Amino acid sequence: MKRLSDQRSATFLSDKGLLSVLRRLKHSPEQEVRILLLGLDNAGKTTLLKQLASEDINHITPTQGFNIKSVQSQGFKLNVWDIGGQRKIRPYWRNYFENTDLLIYVIDSSDRKRFDETAQELAELLDEEKLSMVPLLIFANKQDMMTAATAAEIAEGLNLHTIRDRIWQIQPCSALTAEGVQDGMVWLCRNIATRKK
Repeated sequence: MKRLSDQRSATFLSDKGLLSVLRRLKHSPEQEVRILLLGLDNAGKTTLLKQLASEDINHITPTQGFNIKSVQSQGFKLNVWDIGGQRKIRPYWRNYFENTDLLIYVIDSSDRKRFDETAQELAELLDEEKLSMVPLLIFANKQDMMTAATAAEIAEGLNLHTIRDRIWQIQPCSALTAEGVQDGMVWLCRNIATRKK
């Protein structure tokens, strides 16, 4: 019996990608999951989305409106909405809040000058009634940069320890190299399973 469980965990570790995680967390047929992907411009949201979809990340342009990636697999329909983060677009974020199951917030860990701005935007999101209780995954992106703040520094700066109305996780990552992305998605998918039961 032990060998079977070892084999299962080895299979889990060797399979890569969000779909393999979703397959293992499937609880009921035709689950639809709506994920909102937000953050300031140049945080790396689109690169992250393309990385999750196993698409080419060599040619990324700033998102002027939104990108949607929908993937159907093993009873899950995963809809990820990547909304542009430029200042003039942010007021329109609220048009996408309805029926959000999970919120991913992406931060450029290397752009310390904008930490106050990103903290303010995140605080406003967490105050939104339509997003109350929605699990939050913060990707502390661009950890491959020499100037990147650690996830612990960012968590402290954003006062994440004061969040009491939802479960949350901060995950250091690099959308460019994909390091840490899978760990964040494992956490996210576990919380999809919990929330959608």
